[in-house]
Formats: sequence, structure tokens, C-alpha cells
Amino acid sequence: MAALLLLVSVVSASAHAGSVAFWRVVIDADDARSEILLSLDDLARMAPSIGSTVGDVPVERLDAARQAVIAHFVVTADGIAVPAEVVSARVLASGLLEVRLQHQIADAAASLGVRSTFHAITDASHRVVTRVERRGGSDAFVLTRETEAHTVPPVERAQSATPGVLAMVRLGIAHILTGYDHLVFLACLLVPGGTWRSRVAIVSAFTVAHSLTLILGAMGLVALPARFVEPAIAVSLAYVAIENLLALGTARSESGPYQTVRSRRTCPTVSDRPGDRLSPTRWPTAFLFGLVHGLGFAGMLDVLDLPLRQWLAAVLAFNVGVEVGQLAVVGVALPLIVFLARSRWHRPVVQSTSVVVLGLAVVWFVERLQ
Repeated sequence: MAALLLLVSVVSASAHAGSVAFWRVVIDADDARSEILLSLDDLARMAPSIGSTVGDVPVERLDAARQAVIAHFVVTADGIAVPAEVVSARVLASGLLEVRLQHQIADAAASLGVRSTFHAITDASHRVVTRVERRGGSDAFVLTRETEAHTVPPVERAQSATPGVLAMVRLGIAHILTGYDHLVFLACLLVPGGTWRSRVAIVSAFTVAHSLTLILGAMGLVALPARFVEPAIAVSLAYVAIENLLALGTARSESGPYQTVRSRRTCPTVSDRPGDRLSPTRWPTAFLFGLVHGLGFAGMLDVLDLPLRQWLAAVLAFNVGVEVGQLAVVGVALPLIVFLARSRWHRPVVQSTSVVVLGLAVVWFVERLQ
């Protein structure tokens, strides 16, 4: 029953509860242009007719999403929203919807700003990675529910900048903590048990692999469409879950019924723990699929369009945030995993969690293919 409740709750939350948008604003003397990249999932209820076919989308097909974008991505002059209209939209190969807006600025001397309240129709953790360009200078930052508005610096103070390092670190932490598929994958690798050395090897291999493809993907050196990467991440979950269940079956066939073994001792021996059989092969598995997961992280950064120096700072800060969040989760979960590995409940916990993860993987795979 507990496993069923976990499955229902996690599926309800989806693989990424915290969605992200990307917003580029170019300000001229009397107008401004916006390019906004949005997840199709965030717009599905408002504009079901958009579809997922790559290419231009007639503005009239945006339905309610058209007014929502205008209302929630606002350029302000002296604190007041300036008139705006949607001029074009298209679905990108990455699976995102690009919406272009035109904003009319009546007073070029006004104090300008940008504001996003899109979190009101998505979720409280929604974030907008924003870049404002104004007469050769630029300013970059992250808008959230807590900081939904930003004042654009005057022309003489505007300069090429990266989002604040701490803001990008926080973005990385939030992304891994709301990226349930990445955490579930790592947990499924660790739950079967093993030695401390093998656990460190698994976490290290996953970290190195996803850091590598995060950077290469954000640089554009490795480019795979989201319609491939996201289903592949679901496949990685299914693979490790099935591997766990097969290891349990091997342990049972070699040791006899677990209930009989349990009647003779207080906790499983090394031969009873599936993790001890899987340990030598788990770190290569973590590394291989970590490469795929890193491409999922890279999708967060491939539209920042920053100069090299600022871009490196943003990528590194984001990656630090991902690692900090991951280490925090592992630090909390690992003592519990070690305790379970030495208890009588280890086998049923591994079995039930692997079944739940396999179910989640199938659901997410089907969803992402659509």
C-alpha cells in the first residue's frame, strides 16, 4: 500500500515539479522585443491545440496562452506595464515553445523594468532565467515568486553580466531537488546495498558523467533533442529497477527462500544482499546513464547566450548547485540506506521500491514520447 501511495503521489507531481522559462528582452529607444521559451507542458491546459510538431504556430492557435504570456511576462515603464502583443510563435526541436512579443515604450526616459508572474499559473517553484539587452549592454538574472521583478539598469550602467553566482547555484539546487527522475535513479542504484567504497564510486561516477555532458551540452558540442533525452532518462530508471529485481531473484535461488534464511539469523549476510552482487558493475552503469542525465541538466543553460567568461561562470555555478543539492540528498538518505541494508526489511524494501520505480519509468516513458 505504501508503495502504491508513493507511486500515485510522485506521478501526480510529475518528474519535474519546478518548471523553468527562458526570457530574452532587447530594449531599443521606443520599443522592446521579447523572446520567451516555455515548456509545452506549462501551456497544455490553456492551449491544447498547439501540439508538439516542430515549426511555426499560428498566433490564434495559442488560445488562452496568448493572453497569459502577455499578462505574466511584462516590461514596465515607471512601474506600469507597457502595451504588448504576441507577434509569432513556434515549437523548437528541443520541445520548447518560443513566443515573441513586441512591447511599446512611450517614454524613453522612463525607469524600465521586467516582471514575471508566470508562477501563478504553473507552480510556486517556477523560475525564469532572464537576460535583458539594452544598447550594447546586458543584464542577466533569475526571476522567481520571491523576486518576480527587476529594474533594468540605465544604459550607462548596463554591462555584459551573468546571472548572479548565488542565483545560479540556487537554480541548480532547485533543479536537482525538483528533478525527481534524477534522484530516483540515484536512489535505485544505492538501495540494494554494497560497500561504502562501492557507494562512493556510484555517486562519483554519476557526478562526473552528468557534469561532463552538462558542460558539453550547454556548449553545444553534444546536442540531442529533448524528445530523445527525456525518454532515455526514463529508460535508465527502468534498467536499474529491473537489474535490482533480477539480483533479488538470483539471491533467492542461491540462498533458498528468504523466510527460511531469516529464521536462522538476525540480518542478511553478504550473500543475501543484491547490492553486493551488483557493486562491481554499478559504477559503470551510473556513469553511462549519468551522461544521459547530464544532457537533461544542460537544457537549462543552452539558451543563456552569454559571452564565454560569463557563460563559464553561469554553467559552473549551476553545476555546483546541482552537486550541492545531490550531496544533501545523499547525505540524508545514505544512513537510512545503510541501516536498511543491515535489517530484516532490506529485501522487501528493495523489491517494493524497484517495482515502484519500474512503474514510474513506464509512465514517464509513455508521457515523454507523447
